[in-house]
Amino acid sequence: MLTVRRLRDAWARVANAEPLGTVLVWCALALATLCISAVLVAVQWLTPSERAALLVGALVGWVALVALGWTRGTLPKWGVFGAIALTLSLAVATPSYQSKDVYSYAMYGRILTEHHHSPYDTYPMHFEGDPMRRHVSEVWQRTPDIYGPVFTGIMAGLAPFIGQSLFLTRFSYQLIAVAAAGALLWLLWRRTRNPNVLAFIGLHPLLAVSVVNGGHPDALVALAFLCAFLLALERRVVLCALALAFGIAINFSVVVVAVALAMWAWWRWSKREVFTLALVSAGLGAVPYLFLSGWTQNAHEHQQLISRQSIWNPLASLLTASGPLSIGSLTTSQLRSLMPNSTTLLAGVLLIVVLVRYTRRTTPEIAIAAAIAAFLVTSPWVMPWYAFAAFPFLAMRKPTLLTWSVALYSALILIGDQYPSLSPSAIGSFSHGLLEIAVPVVACAACVVAIVVWPRDHERDLSPALATPIAA
Repeated sequence: MLTVRRLRDAWARVANAEPLGTVLVWCALALATLCISAVLVAVQWLTPSERAALLVGALVGWVALVALGWTRGTLPKWGVFGAIALTLSLAVATPSYQSKDVYSYAMYGRILTEHHHSPYDTYPMHFEGDPMRRHVSEVWQRTPDIYGPVFTGIMAGLAPFIGQSLFLTRFSYQLIAVAAAGALLWLLWRRTRNPNVLAFIGLHPLLAVSVVNGGHPDALVALAFLCAFLLALERRVVLCALALAFGIAINFSVVVVAVALAMWAWWRWSKREVFTLALVSAGLGAVPYLFLSGWTQNAHEHQQLISRQSIWNPLASLLTASGPLSIGSLTTSQLRSLMPNSTTLLAGVLLIVVLVRYTRRTTPEIAIAAAIAAFLVTSPWVMPWYAFAAFPFLAMRKPTLLTWSVALYSALILIGDQYPSLSPSAIGSFSHGLLEIAVPVVACAACVVAIVVWPRDHERDLSPALATPIAA
C-alpha cells in the first residue's frame, strides 16, 4: 500500500510539473489522435498486426491523457475538441473495415420493405437473389433480427433510401452513430464543462474506430440512457421513462439500466413516481418484444453463440471434453444449451450486488455503469461496442478499477478483432492464450472485484456540476 502511494505521489509530481506536464498532455493527445486517424484512413493497406499496433498506441495515448487530465485537474479544451472533431469526421468519411454489421442492418430493412416478410421469422439466406445479402457476414446469414422495434423501424425506414448502394448503407448508419455521439458529448459538456469527460469518451479508440465507423446503434442506446439519467436527476419521471423505453426498444439486453435506475429512484421518489417510471419504460420498451413473432427464440439462440473474447471461451476450454484445458466432460452442444440460463444467473447475481451496493448513492451513474459491466462480462457474445453505453457514466467520475476494467476490456477486444479467427493449429499458442483466455478472465475478475468488494468511498464525485440542474 505504501508503494502504491509513493507511485501515486511520484506520478502527481511529474504530471503537475511545468513545462513537463503540459508537454506530456499534448504528446498523449497527439498519439491518441494520430493512431486513431491512421487506423481509419489506412486500414485497408495495413496488416492485422499493424492495425493492432496502432490501436495499442491509441490506447496508450488515451490512458496517459485520462490519467494526466484527472491528476492535473483539466485538459486543453480546444485541443480535445479538435481531436474529437478530426477523428469522428474521419470515422464517417471512411468505409468500415472493422465490422460488416451495417449490411446486416440494411438486409433486415430490405426483408421488411422489399420482400414483405418479417425479419424476426426469416433471415438473409432466405433471399439469395438480393444483392445486399452477399455482403452480410457469414455468421449472420442464418440469423434473424434480434433488435427491438425501434431499431428495426429505423432499418426499415432507411431501406428505400439506401436501395442497393453500399456507400449509402455504411454512410447512413455512420451518420446516425456520429449524430448520436455528438449529441451525447454536447450534453455531457453542457452538464460538466469538463474536458476530461469529453476526452474519456471521445478519444477512446472505441468511439471513432468501432461505434461510429462501424455504424452501430450503441451510440443511440448510450444517448437514450444518458438522457434518462439527466432527466432522473431533474425528477422528470415520464420523460425519463420514455428515454429508457427508447433505449430498451433498440436492444433488450440493456434493460439492466432501467432496473438500476428504477431501484435508485425507489429510495428517493414517491411510490407513484416509481410505478409510473416502471410502467412507461416497461410498457413501451420491454413489452413490445412479446409481440414480435420469433424474437424470443431468436434471442435464446443468439445466447448460444460464443465470441472469441468472451469469458465463455476459457470456460468452454475447461468444461468441454475437447477443450485444450479440459477438466470437464460436456459436449459443445451441452455447454451451449446451458449458457442462456447460466448467463442470466451470473448476470442476475452481479446485478443484485449492484442494486444493494450502489443504488443508495446520491446519483445513479455508478449503479448504471456497474449494471452494464455485469452484462458485459457475463455475456457469451461480446463485441467491443457493447461497452459504450457505460462510457458516459464512467466518465463522470474519477477513474476507478471498474472504469479501467470496462474501458481496457473493450479496447482489447477491439485490438483482438484485428486478427482473423484463429485456426485449429493456433490453439494453445501465445495469441490464443492472450486473446481468448487471459483478456476475458482478467477483465471478468477485475469487474467482479470492482462491483462486489471495491470500497464505496474510493469513488469520488466528479464535481458539484452533477448535482446542479440542467441549464435552461
